Formats: sequence, structure tokens, C-alpha cells
Amino acid sequence: MKLGIGPTARSFITDLAASWKYLPISLMACSIMAVVARISFGFTYGVGAIVVTGLLLGCALWLMGPGLRNRWWGAALTTGLASLLLVGSAAKVAMLHVPLSIADVQALPILLATLSGRPLLLATALISVAVLLPLGSLRLSWHSLLALATTTVFVFLLSSASGQLRSISENLLPVGIEELKMPDGEVVRIPGREDQISLLRVRGPLIYLLEDWRMMHEDTGNVPTAAEIDALTLQAWRPGSISKPRNVHVVLLESVWDITLLDRYQSSRSPLDPRFLALWESAGRPYVLSPEMGGATANAEFEVLCGLPAPRNSVAFVNLMRNPSPCIPAVLARSGYRTIASHAHQAENWNRIRAYDNAGFDIYRPIGAFELDDLEGGLLADSSFFRQNLQYLDENRSDAPLFNYLVSLSSHWGFVRNSERRPDLVTISPADVPVLHAYANAVAYTTKAFMDWTEDILMRDPEALIIAFGDHSPSLDVDPDPYTAVNGRDKAVFDSPATRRKVGISRTPLLILDGNRGALRTGTDLPMYELPGLIGQLLGNGALLPQSAQRGPMTLRPFRGHLLASNDGSWTDCAGHDSAPRTPTCNAAWKQFDQLRTLRQDIVFGDGHYLRAQHAAAFRAPRLHPMIVEASHAACEFEVDRWGPHQAMPRQGFNLQPDGSSAMWFAMKHLRGAPEVRIGDIVGETNVGEHLVTAAFVTSAVSNLTGPMPVSLSCPGQPPVYVGILDVSTELKSATSVAVEDCSFTVDQWGPRTGTTAQGFNLQPDGSSGLWITMKQLQGHPQVRIGTTTGATAYSDLLVTSGFSEPALHAQPGPLSVSIACPGHAAIELGTIQLE
Repeated sequence: MKLGIGPTARSFITDLAASWKYLPISLMACSIMAVVARISFGFTYGVGAIVVTGLLLGCALWLMGPGLRNRWWGAALTTGLASLLLVGSAAKVAMLHVPLSIADVQALPILLATLSGRPLLLATALISVAVLLPLGSLRLSWHSLLALATTTVFVFLLSSASGQLRSISENLLPVGIEELKMPDGEVVRIPGREDQISLLRVRGPLIYLLEDWRMMHEDTGNVPTAAEIDALTLQAWRPGSISKPRNVHVVLLESVWDITLLDRYQSSRSPLDPRFLALWESAGRPYVLSPEMGGATANAEFEVLCGLPAPRNSVAFVNLMRNPSPCIPAVLARSGYRTIASHAHQAENWNRIRAYDNAGFDIYRPIGAFELDDLEGGLLADSSFFRQNLQYLDENRSDAPLFNYLVSLSSHWGFVRNSERRPDLVTISPADVPVLHAYANAVAYTTKAFMDWTEDILMRDPEALIIAFGDHSPSLDVDPDPYTAVNGRDKAVFDSPATRRKVGISRTPLLILDGNRGALRTGTDLPMYELPGLIGQLLGNGALLPQSAQRGPMTLRPFRGHLLASNDGSWTDCAGHDSAPRTPTCNAAWKQFDQLRTLRQDIVFGDGHYLRAQHAAAFRAPRLHPMIVEASHAACEFEVDRWGPHQAMPRQGFNLQPDGSSAMWFAMKHLRGAPEVRIGDIVGETNVGEHLVTAAFVTSAVSNLTGPMPVSLSCPGQPPVYVGILDVSTELKSATSVAVEDCSFTVDQWGPRTGTTAQGFNLQPDGSSGLWITMKQLQGHPQVRIGTTTGATAYSDLLVTSGFSEPALHAQPGPLSVSIACPGHAAIELGTIQLE
């Protein structure tokens, strides 16, 4: 009997042998993309990093080769992956000072829910390419299945061997020796600190991602045993009581940071509201230290609510918060408090429903609990958010004390602002970072709304305890990078300029109001995870949480892969655990922090041995009543006021747009979410404004319509709502037959009134800027101009839209004059669009 392999296997092996060519292609692509990263973002990869990335990527594509359509598809896939890894990581370092990581996959839904307009279109396009390019490069055959299987095994083996690969890479690609000058003047030679950016620079993005995977696995896989907890010699917990309960309000102010820490930039006034600034300065300008920069708000929330440090490179709410835990809401609820969380965003973002439930909240009020009556882009303006919180508290009074937790949104990244309602309050010089200007004004209005709310709270309750803090520093522009010079005026001792910079970026303002008695002096540079212990002290119970008893002698701030340690006013970067400088300060810092990290794993992720030993196992028990998620409003709902057009000509489209598509518009009395628009069975591409829905239809899809066609809108999962008939009839008079003398109009409303320098305004799918004008009456074809430029204008019953594609229109900040005129008649000035 002869043994052998079948023809399919032989063919696969032949194709696999021929796929070696993807190794040099990958090396070339990685070299080119490393140059692009250096030119575009100033990030330099080492030669070893480029070679290792090219070899690992080339090996993966070698195994994938038999399943690819041809070498051109393979080269395109290789180039795309090399660009994502090398240029994508450099871009993220430039913007957020941290490379691409595994946790970014978790952040994608939150990112897409936050973006709008052109950034959303760009992000969607990039994600689509990232998904479709690999799928499109595969051919449908058994070879593809075998290639996918072998490539998956290769990736699995790499991730499983990440610990061994770390040892190899340490020897082959070491981070250079550093000379560290100690405060006493001694110079110590130490191995280079394997922080995130150094690892990326020296070993490349793939080795970095493998290390990132290893650390995430440690954070989510290491569950301490009872013996390990006993060996920590943790302090005993002696639960106290709250002798005089008072209402507690904790307010997370999204991205609120102190821009005076930027050494190069000056502002016309502080972005902080003058009342906030006066109180903060009276308390000595205290800071809390955040674990994050530019995002991952949920990690700051975890620390402030639960009194434990966040994980290094993942999101605690998603990866760790799996057990009912002794967090502030749970502990106060056991003392008779009502515990309420309010955040006018999607309820599920960052896994908040489960996380807030495990933290002990009774009620969670996400976006569905709020009336969307004043928007900043797609987010509820903080002035409305705080006002609606006051209204809720007034309508739901109780004799029980209150823990009221709020997360603001207006100063979220993107910094979109309705400048017609909220004009500029702050200017920045030099004016080379428009994002910083937009951010400063967003903070001005966020802190103003907070102070208005604060005054109303204290008027109702003079004994209220109010704690407000920024969750992290903002993501600003990358060209130039405002964070190149940070914290230069700090008189503390730092072991390096990089450490000075990291501490400055980590600092966010902390304001604690002791009722009408004013702001409290609490000291500064308090790690966020120590804030619950401070709240306990202010309530007369210094041991409010079991973990609060474990505060060590040093100030420690894990920050973006670094452990920053302060001892007697001197700051040292103790890097990662495996590459920490072996100095007495860092040895003590890591010993203190390892106890906190092990305690965190035991309480929120593990078996709760410490809680049982402290007779606090009741905190592990699920509550009798699960958390209520309020939803007085559906995620999508609408009430149509007016719509158009009502008529169209066969085969000619209707309300033609600059890209050739046909469009319908719907002015809304009430709108939430993004309803789907249909003409018959044809679905349009919906774009949602504050009180306006437009839907674009590909002309080829609607060109064959004839007769009366039903128009309907529907929310996801809901039956369609009929709104009227689009009459497609040959009896409609052609638009070109309207005489010049028959042109007249009466303007009702128009917009937008604001835009962004170098980007435009009301961005359309084709990249042009769109202007809309609703009319009380309209006849003929009036022309719309910005300055002297006439737009590509389309007309419906009572709506005029006009597109402007000239980049020069929005190249500089300032007002753009908008006018409209019938042909041959004087123009009527409508107003200006303010470019910020």
C-alpha cells in the first residue's frame, strides 16, 4: 500500500513554497512605512525594529500566500498592514503619546459613537478598508481555508510564546544603557527603561503588541490565591460609621485639564470659569493624578469609584470589573444612601451597565434619561445636562442621603461647540493649534455649567459635599504637539525631563467644596485611586473602603506603562516592573504598588480572599435589587414637522446634490437617534442634524420610480411611519423652465453658523461644505454665495442647499459672509459662518 499526499495538499505545498516572496516584499513595505512615519510624525524606528516587524509580518503573509488571489493583492495587503502597524502606531504616539494596543479594539465602538461628520466618515472608511482589504485579497478555495488555519496557528504560537520572545528580544534588541542622576548627585548606570515608546522604537510594533498581549493576560488572568493574599501583610480593615450623613456629589469633568502647564502657550484668560478658578486657587490649586491621557475615561472612573489603580493597558470596566465590589456607591448604599450615576451617553459604552451595577449604584441615568434639547455636535451640552440633573433631584426628593455621581460630556474630544449659542470666551497664542483654542473654550463652558449647577446645589443644600475633578488631559493636535514642553515651572525635583512631562500630563484639577464653607485644602498630586479614602475622611470615616486602609508611604502614579514615584517631593520614573531601575526608591515603589495590584485582582476580578479575611465578604454578594437603568426616552424617536420635496420628474432625480445624488429633507419637531428614510422600498443614506434629517439616494436607484411613492421613516426595530407621498409625474414643470422674473423667496432659517478652519462646515460625503436655507416661500432659483463664491445649489419645495468645494474658503479662521440673491437682483445678506 502506497502512502502519499493528495493533489490538494501537494498544490498547497507548492503554492506555499512559492510564497517566500512575501518576505522581501514585507521588509520593503516596512522600510518604506518607517520612512513615512518619520516624515509625517517625527517618529524614528530602529533598524532592528523594522527588520523584526518585516520578518514577522512576512512570515504571516508567507503562510497566508496560498490563499491570496495573486501577488498584487498580496503586496497591497502587505503594504496596508505595514502602514497600520508602523504609521498607525507613530500617529497614535504623536496624538496620545502611546502606541497602538490590543485595547484599541475595545475602544472602537466608543470612538465611533463619539465621532461625527468628516472624522466619522474618515474613521469608517479606514475601518472598512482594514476589514475589506484582507477579505478581498482571499480567493474562495480550500487553499484559503488551509492558509487561514496555518496563519492562525502561527499567530497563536507567537502570542503563547510572548514570554520567551521577550527574553530573546531583550538580548537581541536591548534598550540602551541610561545614566540616572540621583537627588544626592550620585550617577547610576541602569538598563534603558522598557517603557511603551522605547519598546516600540527599538523592537517595533509587532513585538510591542505581543508584550502588550502578555501584560493584558497578566492583568486579566492572574487571580491571587489565599496564601498570596496572606503573604502581603496587608493592613487590617476596621469599618467605621458615618456619624452625620451628608449629600455627596462627585462630578467627573470630561478632559478638564490645566493648560497653564503648557510652557509654550498663553491664554487671554483661564479656560476655567472665574468662580471655579477662584475656589481652586483658594485651595492651593490641588491636582489629582490620572492614569490616562486623551481617553479611556472608564479607567479614571474605576479609580475614583473603587479606590484601586487601573490596569496598565486595558480598561478596568471591560476587563476586570467582574465582581460586586466595595466601591463608594456600594459602601454608601449599605449606610442608607441613594446612589445615582448620570452620564448622557450610550448606556453600554465601556461596559458601564455591568460596571456601575458591580460598583453599587441603585440607578443609572444614561442618554435615554435625558431630553436632547441642546446639543454640541451629537452630545448633550453640559448646561442642559446639569440643569436636568437638578430637575431630577428636585422631582425625586428623599429623606435618605444622596450619592450623586455625574460624568460631563461637552469638553469631550472633538470639542464641537454651538458657537452661536456659546461664542468664544478664550483665545490662545500663538494660534498655531486651533484644536487647543476649541478645547479651551469647551472647558470654559463646561466649568461654567458646573459652577451654575454648584451654586444651585448649595442654595438647596448648604452642607453638600461636592468633589469635582478632570478625568484626564486632552488629546490635542500633532502638528505642532502642544505637549512638547509641559510642567516647566514645577519646582519639584525630577529624575529626567521626560518624568517632569509625564507628571504634568497626568495632573488634572481637583476641587472639593465643603458646603458653603468653600474649597478645602487637601494637598496636591493625589493619585485618583486615593480619592475614595479622602472622601471617607471628609465623611468622618477614614476607613470607608477596605482598600483605603492600604495607602503606603509613597505617592505612586501608574501612567501609560510607567510607574511614577514621589518620595519627599522628588519624582522618579520607575518604568515597567521588569525593567525598573534597581534603586531603593524604585524597589520600595514597586513593592508598595504590587500589593495594591494584587489586592485589585483579588477584589474586583478574583476570589475575594482579602474581603473574607476582613469580615467584609458581604460586599461580594449580589444586591437584592439590581441596578435600574432609566430610559424615559427611546434611543430613536422622532416627530416630523415639514419635509420635501413632494414632487419629482421621472428619470431626472430630485433635489439634485453636487455629487449627483437625489436628496430629501425632514424638519423635525422632535428627534433622537438616526431614523431610516425610505421611498417605497429604497433606503436612503441618512445624515442627522440637531433638528434636521436628510437622506441621499443614488440617482440610479430612484431613476425608474413612477407615480405616487410612499415616503416613510423608521427607527431600528420599529415599524415604518408613513409621512406622505413623493409624486413622480411627467406633469411636473421642469425646473429649468422657471423664468428669471419668477424668482422670489422669504428666508425662514439657515445654517450652519460655525465651522472649522482647514476642514470646512457641515461636511458632506463628497468632502464639500454644505449650507442649508429653509424658506417660508420659494419660487425660482436664487443663488447662494459665500463672499464672492457661488455654491452648487439645489432646490426643493421650501429648502435650498448649496455645496462649496473650494479649500481657500475655509483656509483661515474668521467669519464667512453668506448671501442669497435672485439672478440679476441685489443680494440679501444672511449673516456669517464663523470658522474656528
